[in-house]
Amino acid sequence: MKYMKVMTLFCVCALIVLSAAPAWSKAKEINFPKLGKIEVPQPDKVVLENGMTIYLIEDHTLPLFSVSVRMNKCGSYLEPPHKLGLADMTGEVMRTGGTATMTGDEINAELEAIGAYVETGIGSVSGSAGAGGLSEYKEKIVGILADVLRSPVFIEDKIDLARSNQKSGISRRNDDPMGITIREYRKIIYGKDSPYARYAEYSTIEAITRDDIVMFHQMLIHPNNIQLGVVGDFSKDEMLELLKKHFADWPASGMEIPPPPDVVYEFKPGVHYVEKTDLTQSNVLIGHIGGKMGDPDYPATIVMNSVLGGSFGSRITDNVRSKKGYAYAAQASYTFNYDRPGFFYAYAGTKLESTIDAIRVMKEQIESMQTLPPTETEMKKAKDGWLNSYVFNFDTKGEVLGRMMTYDYYGMPSDYLQQLKEEVENVSPQDVLDVAKRKLNPGNMHILVTGDASKFDGPLTEFGDVEEIDITIPSPEEDEFDATDEELAQGMEWLGKVVAASGGVDNFKKVKTILANLKLTINMPQGSMTLDITEINILPDKVGQIVKSPMGEQIDVFIGDTGWGIAMEQTKMKSAEDIEKEKINRSREKFAIFTKLDAPDFKVAFKGEEEFDGKTAVRLDFLTALGAQFSMFVDPASNLPVGRKHMGDTPMGPANIVSSFSEYKEFSGIKVPVKTRQDMGGMIFETDIVSYEINGKIDESIFVKPEGL
Repeated sequence: MKYMKVMTLFCVCALIVLSAAPAWSKAKEINFPKLGKIEVPQPDKVVLENGMTIYLIEDHTLPLFSVSVRMNKCGSYLEPPHKLGLADMTGEVMRTGGTATMTGDEINAELEAIGAYVETGIGSVSGSAGAGGLSEYKEKIVGILADVLRSPVFIEDKIDLARSNQKSGISRRNDDPMGITIREYRKIIYGKDSPYARYAEYSTIEAITRDDIVMFHQMLIHPNNIQLGVVGDFSKDEMLELLKKHFADWPASGMEIPPPPDVVYEFKPGVHYVEKTDLTQSNVLIGHIGGKMGDPDYPATIVMNSVLGGSFGSRITDNVRSKKGYAYAAQASYTFNYDRPGFFYAYAGTKLESTIDAIRVMKEQIESMQTLPPTETEMKKAKDGWLNSYVFNFDTKGEVLGRMMTYDYYGMPSDYLQQLKEEVENVSPQDVLDVAKRKLNPGNMHILVTGDASKFDGPLTEFGDVEEIDITIPSPEEDEFDATDEELAQGMEWLGKVVAASGGVDNFKKVKTILANLKLTINMPQGSMTLDITEINILPDKVGQIVKSPMGEQIDVFIGDTGWGIAMEQTKMKSAEDIEKEKINRSREKFAIFTKLDAPDFKVAFKGEEEFDGKTAVRLDFLTALGAQFSMFVDPASNLPVGRKHMGDTPMGPANIVSSFSEYKEFSGIKVPVKTRQDMGGMIFETDIVSYEINGKIDESIFVKPEGL
């Protein structure tokens, strides 16, 4: 029985926030004065000889400074399809993997000591980096930032940690219904193979090597692709000299990097469904492709979207949420991007039983934008909502600088936001009606629903043919078992040696029951946890496990083709998938293999010698009767197993599970490793045998099926 079952024990913490608001008998309308002109600081811009563009704004309000770095033409759109996740891993390990002069942990300690930060990341079309702290430490902080950007070493253990983080994210990506819906909507709008919609899988993460990461950095991160802005308490001349000291000798690259690809989109209707039967509400998105920055229709589209669903009192919110009571959240969003079109969608999180009618209402409101001009009240709410939030674009000089760097890169005027404000103020009801006719295409929208269709208030086919989307997470590909006749013969010969050294086939066949008390320590980045475990085996197919932890007792039982679990006073039958996984796990155990040495229903192949845990070991590859594969590693001196490796489920998702065996002790003529260490996707499980009894007295009450199941 594997330790993944232990991971089902979690503490459940609830935070209840009570809020109350005074009720007013009469609401008074507040009139705000018209926004005045906002003075925007202008940065000094300097281009170094190597092409790096520097922007500087002094701000002596506080003794602090911050650096923002934009790495252009450096994103996941440049990843090979079979190595998705490369950009993200490169961006992470640039910082965590250390440099030629300091390890990542040393950088952490250095920065922590002075209350500073340095961070990096790479997104879909660009990378970013940031640094900051007290101005008195600017020399040290800028030096570390330059070292991270220019000379990362990408050490293997930090790459492995990044790989585990990626896998953990993949394993959890179907936990959030809204996340599922947005992810699949991107695929519908941009295409499933588009760099703006594709996602890393276990297989693509496994395919990434250190050489790939080093090459990605060397090819794409150069000074002539970089914009660097600094704002804070410093002298511009001194800061420029400091930046030149660390970056001026960085050679420019002559490599021509392709820009992000264009999006090819065809307007057509579609109905799509993601089944999630564990949900109590549906997540609905309706829409199509959006806009691109620079479009002259942008100001009118802002007001149109606000009238349609951009705020409380908007048409979708008012009708779906307030009047119908179908959803707490109902809104619309028409997005514009710089490198590619954004997308338009209307959203509702609605009761399952009102899903179909909610879609009808949303469609009606979208259509209304092309026939019913906004009222004076709608126009005022729409404009006031956007204009009142406008001032928050100027919260800090750092925000202003970052936006100006973006404008500069895309060739937009530095006062673009001020121009946009004036254009929004001048949008008329007729402008909204006209732009709705140009920008909305109600007859060619995609409808995507995540939920349980068996509980909807009607069939989705009312809106057209339905495509059901499979969101199953693909497991990592496992190498096919392959062996020559000679390897198979040598494999059986070696297995005979292993069984003999472990106690002999006759002794293994005598085993009817096993009672083991174990001490399991789970080592995680957050710390370690120790659990007491009792395992009861009645061969060949009864397995019971009792786990005692500070969170209570958990029991898991498997008997042939059935099983159940008890945790937190709840009892639940095991699924067919759980039972199949348990059978496959048992088929890899030594009792399933060793007892059948003289009549094998498995294959074993000798694959030579290789290093395992720092020592030379013989590798034997197995294919069990259930199709499970694993490798056994054998000490050539003692002929005892020292390890095992196979693909399986881990807390970080499917990955290679590597077990190490040590300190063998004999029980009833059979040698058993007292210590086992398992690496499960970066989490380490260490097991010590406290007691181990073969063919002793067994309390079989654990195998009695609880009432009510």
